[in-house]
Amino acid sequence: MKLLFEKWQEYQEGPKPFYVSIEKLIPMEELGHGKPHECPSKECENVINDKIAKIMAGKFDPIMVCHQKPIPRSGQNVEKDEIGQKNPIEEPFYYVLDGHHRLEAAKRIGLRKVPVIRHEGE
Repeated sequence: MKLLFEKWQEYQEGPKPFYVSIEKLIPMEELGHGKPHECPSKECENVINDKIAKIMAGKFDPIMVCHQKPIPRSGQNVEKDEIGQKNPIEEPFYYVLDGHHRLEAAKRIGLRKVPVIRHEGE
C-alpha cells in the first residue's frame, strides 16, 4: 500500500529534479539557442541578467531536458546532414528543451551542476 501511495504522491507532485554537470547539457540549436545571434535591443542579455539575479537569490527553477534529440518539426531550419549525427559529448548527456537562458546564466556565474527535470517523451 505504501508503494502505491508514494507513486500517487510522485504523480501529484511531478518528477523530482536531479543535478547534472553543466558540461552535459546541450542547447537545442534548432530553436536558435547555443549559437551567436543578434537580439533586438539586447533582449537576451536582459533576460539572462534577470536569471542571474534569481539564481543568486536562491531561486533556480530546474531546466527541462531529454536524452534524445527531438525530431525537428516541419518549418524548422535544419540541414538534412545534421539529423541523426552522434553528439561528441560523452554520454550521458541531455538536450535542453526549456531553460536555455537559465543555463547561460548558470554558466556565467560559474556553476558546475544545475537542477534538471528529465522529460519522458511520448
